[in-house]
Amino acid sequence: MSGDVAAPKKMRPSERWAPFDDWDYGGMSEPFSAGQYWCCFELVAPDDDRFLVARVRLPKHPESNATDADEEYLIQCEVAAMKFLRANSRTVPLPTLYAYEAPGSVRAINAGAAYMLIEGFYGNSLQDVDHSIYNLPVSTQEHIFAQWTSFQAELATFTFPQIGSISQYSTDTGPIIGAIATSWIDSLPAAGPFHSGWDYFVAVSKGLVAQALEKKRSGMENNQFATLGPLIFRNIVRDTEIFKGDLNQGPFHSNHMDMGMQNILIDDDFNFVAVIDWELAQSAPWEVNHCPMPIPLISSDRETAEILYDPGHTAHRNMPRQVGARLLYRQKFQEAEQGLEKRGNPLRYSIAEVLEGTASRIYGVVGKIGVFDGMEEELTGPEAEQYVQRLGEEMEGEMIAGVN
Repeated sequence: MSGDVAAPKKMRPSERWAPFDDWDYGGMSEPFSAGQYWCCFELVAPDDDRFLVARVRLPKHPESNATDADEEYLIQCEVAAMKFLRANSRTVPLPTLYAYEAPGSVRAINAGAAYMLIEGFYGNSLQDVDHSIYNLPVSTQEHIFAQWTSFQAELATFTFPQIGSISQYSTDTGPIIGAIATSWIDSLPAAGPFHSGWDYFVAVSKGLVAQALEKKRSGMENNQFATLGPLIFRNIVRDTEIFKGDLNQGPFHSNHMDMGMQNILIDDDFNFVAVIDWELAQSAPWEVNHCPMPIPLISSDRETAEILYDPGHTAHRNMPRQVGARLLYRQKFQEAEQGLEKRGNPLRYSIAEVLEGTASRIYGVVGKIGVFDGMEEELTGPEAEQYVQRLGEEMEGEMIAGVN
């Protein structure tokens, strides 16, 4: 009997996939992964460990205001961003793009949808493996955050004089910055490129307000704080100096713009194997960097301190872990930035310092409004009651003006 022991078979990602929101499409049993814009399938070679992922574009959501041209531009920018990074970075972990068929091409028509064929990895999303990073051993957290911050810092070394998406890339022309490709705010059409951070945040705040008012008019949103939050953000951008500081002018850094745990693929040892979904990637103001889920900086320093020193508070058990993880995340950014400086490629601004800034904290909070049910009132802040009341009256006026 041979003493050789067969190596354990690697688990492909699809073995952990489940239908989106428990959909089974009439009993369909093949493993697939569906998101908001794409549906993914594994293409596995017989008797081989290699595989590809077919990323197929889903039909546009009936409630989306995006045009077909906007949708196509979004995909075009994702492809251009991936090509640019593949040609210029050796450390940013992104999958190889083997093929792309745009809407209207012969192969896309034959397949029934636009699609990409991308490199498959033996790993799964960090979100699926563990929702609460701060509950993991500190050594594991250090390993995760060191990778997370290292590639973000390296990505930020690519800077551009304008804010926008990489609309085209070739080795001959280099990257071309065009209008922002966004699916985050349907009410904000492709805009830009922008020459200042303040212009960018003005456009984003207007898009958020338009979206919030439309949801309220149509009856899709009845929580007043989900509408007041974007109004408060717009007024902060418009009426204060918070988003008009030194970071306002370029050059502007490259940012994934959707760097959540759902887009980070890891192996069983928490090693990053790929970062996916680059469709929103763009050059951006430095203030868009903020503490990610599950360690967002959404509570005031005073509220955080009160929870830390109140053993009876429902959040007391988790708060010290979340605070510790945030500090570790910031520390790893500092270490990554120090490494870049030693290699002669320093960042223009320290992301570690930006994370503690008022603008970053506000932007991080705004991104959570309308995402987590029941949190909107907490995010707008109980101390702002009179201001909120005044904004409520302003909101009603804007709704009436919109109708007329």
